[in-house]
Amino acid sequence: MINRIQQLMKTYQLSAADLADTLGTERSGISHFLSGRNKPSLAFVTKLLERFPDVSPDWLIMGIGSMLR
Repeated sequence: MINRIQQLMKTYQLSAADLADTLGTERSGISHFLSGRNKPSLAFVTKLLERFPDVSPDWLIMGIGSMLR
């Protein structure tokens, strides 16, 4: 899932800090899962899908299909 989040960030031209600000989460939390230290929580995934409604949940969570609906 980390690779897909990084791809989403690249597509939307967001830095880790931009993504954290967009989602209203801690910047350190974004940094921790991008580095592999932690896994994204369900709350984070839900916020991400709410903020980016054109992103496919199947793609984000399971890597199935294309990124955009």
